[in-house]
Amino acid sequence: MGSQTKSVFNLEDPSNLDGPENNRVRTYTGPGDYSRLFGGRNAPIAVMGPDIESNLLNFIYPVNGAIAELLKNKVKLGDVKIIGSIWSPVPWVKVSSGNTYRNNWWPGPVNGSKWPFIWGGNFAGGRLDVSGTKYNVFDDRAMGGSGPTDAVTQFARSSAAYILGFQRQYKFQFYAISIQNELNFEEYYNSMTYPQSSQYITALKALKAEFSKYPELREIKIMGPEDLLGGDAYGMWEYGGPVHKNLQYLSNIAKDPGANAALDFFCIHGYASDGVSSAGANAGLWDWWANGWTSSPAPGIPSNVKGFVSYNKKSWMTETSGENRDWLYPKNAYPNSGAWSLALKIHQALTTGMQSAWVHWTFVDSNSDGTVSDYGITNQAAGLQSPKYNAIKHFYKFIRPNSRRYHVNTANNARVLCSSYFNQNDNALTMVLINSSSSNENVIINIPEKNKSLVFNDYLSWENNYFISSSKTFVGGSLALAMPPYSVRTLTGKFDLTSANIESAKLDLNVVFDSERNLLTIQGEGIEDLTNFIATNISSGLSSTAIDLGVSSTGRLVRIPNLVPGVYFINYQKKDRTFCAKIIKY
Repeated sequence: MGSQTKSVFNLEDPSNLDGPENNRVRTYTGPGDYSRLFGGRNAPIAVMGPDIESNLLNFIYPVNGAIAELLKNKVKLGDVKIIGSIWSPVPWVKVSSGNTYRNNWWPGPVNGSKWPFIWGGNFAGGRLDVSGTKYNVFDDRAMGGSGPTDAVTQFARSSAAYILGFQRQYKFQFYAISIQNELNFEEYYNSMTYPQSSQYITALKALKAEFSKYPELREIKIMGPEDLLGGDAYGMWEYGGPVHKNLQYLSNIAKDPGANAALDFFCIHGYASDGVSSAGANAGLWDWWANGWTSSPAPGIPSNVKGFVSYNKKSWMTETSGENRDWLYPKNAYPNSGAWSLALKIHQALTTGMQSAWVHWTFVDSNSDGTVSDYGITNQAAGLQSPKYNAIKHFYKFIRPNSRRYHVNTANNARVLCSSYFNQNDNALTMVLINSSSSNENVIINIPEKNKSLVFNDYLSWENNYFISSSKTFVGGSLALAMPPYSVRTLTGKFDLTSANIESAKLDLNVVFDSERNLLTIQGEGIEDLTNFIATNISSGLSSTAIDLGVSSTGRLVRIPNLVPGVYFINYQKKDRTFCAKIIKY
């Protein structure tokens, strides 16, 4: 498409509007007919053999200045973690999903075209062939192999080779990859589906096994399942068909030891079920993702479903967009789709949703009239004055890598939302406040420091006023603030939170306390021998026995129930040795 040459494949040729088969696409049903005759030609298949160095020769990579710029500024930025997501594997490993394309716009695919198909260079729709069938078209003997292979083998080999070549081309190491972007979303662009957990698990284990063969790949983490947040309980568990969704994937992955080991952490997209509208302003959805439910939330949905927190792996929100460029939008209703709402959605994701990262779809994107699009944060014209840029800046600028979120108390006003983050590398404490009402609101913040005054930098944004800087002083651990309507404020400064961090009496064990979840994680040699976990409140002297959750991939986990804010000593034993750690519950 887009060619000036008169050709049977040029769908923009007025005399050839719909292509060789009158549907503007090249359809196929699987590996067996991928190379069928189409427009007088047969599409080739690049068979991948057991030698990844030979497989690399099948791929070429365009210029990518963004990665080089990121790496150049790695020290300045504090850290750079590059993640990737497969939108579609090589097209010949797919089979029909049984679905058809349901739109009709020129020069897009014709309504009713069956997935998968090739359109405009895109490998659109279909699902991975996990049948195990060995195809002659995948015979790898010419590449040093033993004969016909199956589609999953070709998927794993081609994906591993492409990712390895990508790393070498741009001279970096992926932190993590997802094996499929939005795994139940067939689109005319590069896409593929895994409607059943078993299909996803098969691909997950195959790619992890392939990665493990190569030093340059084996340290890459795999994240997933990267589904949409959706808009209801069905989007969290299952659509009709059935099509598995978020928490059902997690449940089935946990039941398969190989898959559970292969998936390093979870990720999700903050979109509604249409894949375009942002869904992040609904705290209820984030609560389900994090904590699941005990009672069925809707007809046909099971009870006692676990959220991701139960699996002791972190979760990242890796894509969202859809907000209007104005600070407040819509104008005559609750402004849940403008720049201000971005801050609200980040807050919901990091607090209720327990997300460890929040990533927007694109940073720079424009409409045809030159304004910032719904999919971008800013553009060249808006620059640093873009309302959306300033909204996310309240979180992005000061909450640096390796920060941890702590509970924060706000007095007298539930309409002002607040979250706080501490980075022990530089003792930076950052608090972000959001006025969720249309009126001026007063709020009091309390922090655990009663004996001295603390000066914090203050940055405040509201409609038509962005990132206005000043300073504020905590006196006796308290600060009173006035918040304009629908405003966002960031307070940041240096704060000695040594007492809020664990102080272990022995250096051979590392102890971390998550105040929000009342969860203690102990790491080091011999953690399986720890016993007798007792929590004692320093002020009251009351003690309680902690709940030992056993050893997980992250360490020995201990939940401490019924904690009220205060300072605690945690005592536990390892054979004949006694350990003590100090924590603060906020």
